[in-house]
Amino acid sequence: MIRTWLGVSLLLGVPLAVPAQDPAAPAAPLVLRAGDLRVVLGETASAAERRAAALLVAEVQRRTGLEVPIGAAPAGRIALLVGTADSSVALRAFRADHPEAGELGADGYHIATQPDQEQRLFVLGQSPSGVVAGVGRLLRTLRYAAGELTIPALTLSAAPRLPVRGIYFATHFYNFYHVAPLAEVDQVIEEFALWGGNSLCVWFDMHHFTSLSDPQAQAHLERLQHFAATAHGVGMQFGLTFIANEAYAESPAALRPKPSPGSYGVELCPSIPAGLALIGKWQAEVLDAFPRVDFIWAWPYDQGGCACERCTPWGANGFLVASEQLARLFHERVPAGKVWLSTWLLDFMAGNSGEYAGLFRYIGEKRPAWFQGILAGTHGDTIPAPLLERPQPERYPLTWFPEISMWGMEPWGGYGANPLPTLCTRLRERLGAQTQGGWPYSEGIYEDLNKFLWCQFYVSPERATDDILADYASYYLSPAVAADGVRLFHLLEQTHLHTNWRAPRLGVAEEAWALAQSLDGRLPGWARSSWRWRLIYIRAALDHILKTQGYRTAAAQAALQPLAAEITAIYHAQKTFIRPPDLPAPRPASADNLAQGCPVRASSTHPEYSGCEPALTDGVYAQEDGENFWVHDVRKEPTAWVVIDLGKPLALKEVRLQYRGLYGTFWFIPTTLSFAVSADGETWEEAGSSEVVPKEGASYSPAFWDYRLGKNGRFLRVSLGTSQHVGDAFAGTLELVEVEVRGW
Repeated sequence: MIRTWLGVSLLLGVPLAVPAQDPAAPAAPLVLRAGDLRVVLGETASAAERRAAALLVAEVQRRTGLEVPIGAAPAGRIALLVGTADSSVALRAFRADHPEAGELGADGYHIATQPDQEQRLFVLGQSPSGVVAGVGRLLRTLRYAAGELTIPALTLSAAPRLPVRGIYFATHFYNFYHVAPLAEVDQVIEEFALWGGNSLCVWFDMHHFTSLSDPQAQAHLERLQHFAATAHGVGMQFGLTFIANEAYAESPAALRPKPSPGSYGVELCPSIPAGLALIGKWQAEVLDAFPRVDFIWAWPYDQGGCACERCTPWGANGFLVASEQLARLFHERVPAGKVWLSTWLLDFMAGNSGEYAGLFRYIGEKRPAWFQGILAGTHGDTIPAPLLERPQPERYPLTWFPEISMWGMEPWGGYGANPLPTLCTRLRERLGAQTQGGWPYSEGIYEDLNKFLWCQFYVSPERATDDILADYASYYLSPAVAADGVRLFHLLEQTHLHTNWRAPRLGVAEEAWALAQSLDGRLPGWARSSWRWRLIYIRAALDHILKTQGYRTAAAQAALQPLAAEITAIYHAQKTFIRPPDLPAPRPASADNLAQGCPVRASSTHPEYSGCEPALTDGVYAQEDGENFWVHDVRKEPTAWVVIDLGKPLALKEVRLQYRGLYGTFWFIPTTLSFAVSADGETWEEAGSSEVVPKEGASYSPAFWDYRLGKNGRFLRVSLGTSQHVGDAFAGTLELVEVEVRGW
């Protein structure tokens, strides 16, 4: 709920433009300078209240240079009281005198910034988490200038609508959360709490280690313990996820499961009594390693699972056995803690159909009390239909696990910021009233805007997406550029798809780049140098270079490389693939290959790979870049052709083709080939045909296949017959990786 008094604009914190003589006009904002303000905490302020105050004064100093003291002493003419009524006599009295401040919902807050008779302002929270969120809301309404802080006159009460407003940190692969300095990760956690977030979840992935006493395990455990302390320090809950049957790298071979798709192969089979006991022993050790765990997730896949007869189907059988034991171990330690049962990839992994049906039959018959809700999620913006028809939805509420990091980017995070407002909004709208909130999947800081969006969706599900985007742009960039910031976020989503420097949707890249340059010149110094803006700006710059120069030439790579290096430095990504991909090094020009670097045109190209035709003659082989290929548009034609312009008439001996491979086998192979040459690109002379092609599905080799020509011509046409690929969504597709031409 949000209630507003005095007609104050709350989104940007700007008083309405009303004539000063109007008795109904809002009070003028406070303009404060050095020595004008102090922050006052309650007599028994909690750690979260103290940290909220410290974050507030630190941010004010960073943006304005003003030092704002924290304490009861009269160090300034205006006092900002921050805390809960339980921690402060003054705030308790304020609540008694202001009924609206006493009606706050869970984790709500009340802000009053018109000074009372004692020159006091108030941020009153219903809970310590509410205090932190209230301080965050106040920070986003303040206006900052060098040596000056403006506080708009406003009175508002707000409380989050959904109870779970979380984030999941993937702490692996040497990504940001895995290796960045703790202080930088702490900032991300604390900012999330300032946005109104109240929950952090992480995973201690056993399979990387030999045991809990492994020195590397202890180092990682210490890092996760630090994140737990930081989250608790700002009033958030902290939770752990467990793969239901996970194990350490040296688990007993005799207790291991029949391998399941995606598993590490070291997990344990819960249908073997000794295996189930060892699973519980190791999970209990992890639980006991944390001073306080508020909730847990029981997780079925990607890793995990057992395909033995006693555990299949995993999601409705062995998974439930192992998860119930985990829940019992947790509730023995935390009786009031919540267990969320994940349905990630149920009915998706090979050999495990019927998992949803079996799980819901179990729920309907057993009415289990060992878990308190269901955690759902999927890649993209779809919702598994069975979840919307699950039994007893009131007893087992639904939370969500939106994927905000990997979608449409390979490598994810490799190109800077990845704002996805439309995708996130679409999923939010499809969820409707079906969820109590959730935890987006986060791999790093490049999806910061997506985190903010989901947190605000959980705080206020009915709030318009562009209002949230404007809030973000106003606070992290500048109120003066908020509208242009929103426009830039949407443009970057339109150019989003990237795979190893290939970006097929760069139609608005130049508009985004012009806007980014304009914004860069209008930002205050603290915003222009911030990592948030740099990742947005670099993304627009990379798209501009890819649009105008590509990524294969020396000039393009000279422009791309420093921007890629800056992303890597911001992420601390020197040891991970979650960074800009290496730029492919084309082979040196060869006198033997007449086609290298020559122009190419095609009868059709799949629209998602628009502009990929030059890949056929760029000298980049499949073994160097598995995604550097041309693909035809099967929706337009069943066959296809490509034409290479060799620049002048030449005596042509042979053409050499490199075909496409996926998953170790040949894919998208034509049934037949034919060749033709031309002096002008209009009139063609046949130059042979062949049915000697790889067999679709055979073991892949990147070796070239040679076809004799024995003709003269400037233009060479390679015609591909119908595709051997059938039986799935890509049926009929034709692809080639490289075309080389040899002369006499």
